[in-house]
Amino acid sequence: MRNRGLILALAGILLLLAATIRAYRPVAPLALDAAPAAFSAVRAQAILKALVGDGQPHPIGSSANARVRDVIVQQLAALGYKPELQSGLACNKWGICGTPTNVVVTLQAAANSPSPGDAANENGAVLLAAHYDSVPAGPGASDDGAGVAIVLEIARILAAMPARQHRIVLLLTDGEEAGLLGALLFVREHPLSKQVKAAVNLDSRGVSGPSLMFETGTANAWALHLYRSAIRTPITNSLYYVVYKSLPNDTDFTVFKAAGYQGFNFAFIGDVARYHTPLDNYANSSLNSIQHQGDNALSALLALANTDVLKPPVAESVYFDVFGRAVVGWPARLALAAALIVLGCLLAESILLFRRRALDGRQALWGATGALLNLILGAIFGAGSIVLLRFLGKLPPTDAAPWIAHPLPMSIAAAFMALLSAGIVSAWFARRAGFWGFWMGGTLLIALLSVVFNALTPAASFAPLLGSLAAVLGALPCIVSFLRSRPPTAGATDFAVLLPCLGLSAVLAPMLLLLYPALGALAWAISTIALCLTTTFLLPLLANATRRDRRRVILVSALMTLSGMVVTLLLPTYSAAWPQRINIEYWFDTDQTQAHWWVQPASLHLPAALAAAARFTLVPHARFGGSSSLAFAADAPKLELAAPELTPLAATPSASSAAPSRTHYELRLRSQRDAPEAFVVFPASADVQEIVVATASGPQHAKLQKLRSGATRLGVVGISSADLQFGIEAVAGRTAVQVFDLSYGLPAASQGARLQQGRPQNATSSQGGDITVVQHTVLLDPAAGR
Repeated sequence: MRNRGLILALAGILLLLAATIRAYRPVAPLALDAAPAAFSAVRAQAILKALVGDGQPHPIGSSANARVRDVIVQQLAALGYKPELQSGLACNKWGICGTPTNVVVTLQAAANSPSPGDAANENGAVLLAAHYDSVPAGPGASDDGAGVAIVLEIARILAAMPARQHRIVLLLTDGEEAGLLGALLFVREHPLSKQVKAAVNLDSRGVSGPSLMFETGTANAWALHLYRSAIRTPITNSLYYVVYKSLPNDTDFTVFKAAGYQGFNFAFIGDVARYHTPLDNYANSSLNSIQHQGDNALSALLALANTDVLKPPVAESVYFDVFGRAVVGWPARLALAAALIVLGCLLAESILLFRRRALDGRQALWGATGALLNLILGAIFGAGSIVLLRFLGKLPPTDAAPWIAHPLPMSIAAAFMALLSAGIVSAWFARRAGFWGFWMGGTLLIALLSVVFNALTPAASFAPLLGSLAAVLGALPCIVSFLRSRPPTAGATDFAVLLPCLGLSAVLAPMLLLLYPALGALAWAISTIALCLTTTFLLPLLANATRRDRRRVILVSALMTLSGMVVTLLLPTYSAAWPQRINIEYWFDTDQTQAHWWVQPASLHLPAALAAAARFTLVPHARFGGSSSLAFAADAPKLELAAPELTPLAATPSASSAAPSRTHYELRLRSQRDAPEAFVVFPASADVQEIVVATASGPQHAKLQKLRSGATRLGVVGISSADLQFGIEAVAGRTAVQVFDLSYGLPAASQGARLQQGRPQNATSSQGGDITVVQHTVLLDPAAGR
């Protein structure tokens, strides 16, 4: 009986975890014979097979890309639509330019829709978008072939439905993987882009899992109201976007949001090891995920298309879903006030404990120290375990793909680290703090964290706010007993801890389940720290336990932690289903007539078969001059490959009076071997910050990517060998510029096939895949143009 509360808390946490796993499974797919007005994943998968069933990557500008686009146009035409192709030059903020070709379809609004001048209901449009290009390494069945198939299945449904209140635009963008180029082109140049007020974007960062709504526009409160009423299985919370912003990822919704569109961004992130690799194929696509994503997309689109207002006021919300059944939220502007009120209530309850002599100052001090130390110990355990595993070579380096083949043992260990921390703290401070000392220290600590989160990042504040609110409510039976001058019952004291402990666990469980797919190994340390918030509420129960029981908690937690780490060390880091990412690159310098192989394993350990295929240096080698990427290099056969051209067309003094010592160059970039990509590196001394490209809609200025060396980089994708003409301004004087063109795959007349065969079964290419790069140095001389 003495440990009843502790047993109930641990059992409750396990039950909540099981319930969360069950609730967050993707919905069952509807069959081919589903009702015509219903979204069917089986019908969408048939479309997906037509799109990517051949397993060919289809990056922007490739012939495979054109084939996929033709299939999309044919599918839309068969449904009675008249698809429009929009092509043009687009440049992004990372210094990448390309010529995407978007597919655009318009569905008119109902005939009685309001006129454009109707102030109560603007005659705007809503957008449903997905991108049809893939990365060069894989066929992109889930990223984002599934999104395209969903849009086409929804197009079938919409064709048979009555017209909506607002016009619907279906947009299938090109060049998203190269840097959101198609979305940028649509927003900048398409006439419909000015009428669009809200968008639903579909993407993925994996090949399975539930469909998450992880981002909205700036009118967050309005969007949440629509989402709550429209989505049957909602899985979302405001913390997802905070995590998403920390990742080096963007989607087309980034462009739509910058253009002022409201709306929703949906994605699934399970089995992330297959993301951007050849394993993102038709066979590995998930019918369940397609069904959930399709249901969400259709419901969200119809909600937007039939809403009364498409220009809502900007307002943020704090929100989370409850086991995928409902969404709870409140205005972000009220969150800080709510956190301060809850903190005040806890302080009032604590003062009452002092007055009723249930607590004294020393107990409160020891309790606060123990609660804080619990978080600190958890952080030390979590971070220390990652450092140790990385030191022992079981985790990828910080800048590599952070996932391993068998994460479950370490995920379990991370959870038990939080319990171990609480056990150690209780063993040190239980006698000094007692039940109410730990209760006061823990609840006030979490309430203070709630205030800090609400002040700095309200979107991430709901967990500590709800935990501290539950602590206020959970303590009420005990407070009533104290006010009546009676000691609280054992059930009342247990309830004071169980309510906040289980309430906080219920809120944290969904996020912790999805944290590893999002962040990789870093998720373990974050999980331990987050779970320490929960185990803070176990400290009072541990204080009531016997010394022997506390030791048992420490022993079991330590054994589970150690076992998880040992099993992680014994299991292989990579597998065929969860492979290491290794690209093989052939680099040829036409100036020096030298060639080398460049191989960068994610683990920074070269597999034996690859090492045997060529004489790789042990000293890391830079990818190119000015690059910070280092990996293994080996001499390669010298092949006759034509150099890329960067031809100066004109060189004149800068027209800007503020920069009289600068030269304006007009340049033409061309690949003599029809390579699909090229890039130019300007030295830091030239101080080239942007390019200017002439387009049909006027000159376009594009900032260049700045490398760590201070040099700047211009990337070009999907532009044919015809050329790209652009202008720059550089510091006056002769400037040596590096020019590269890039083709997919390795040269046939080389030992590339042997190297590819040496890539083990537990490894795969990824992102850009295996490539051939030819480089050349061009000297820009201002005197030559005069």
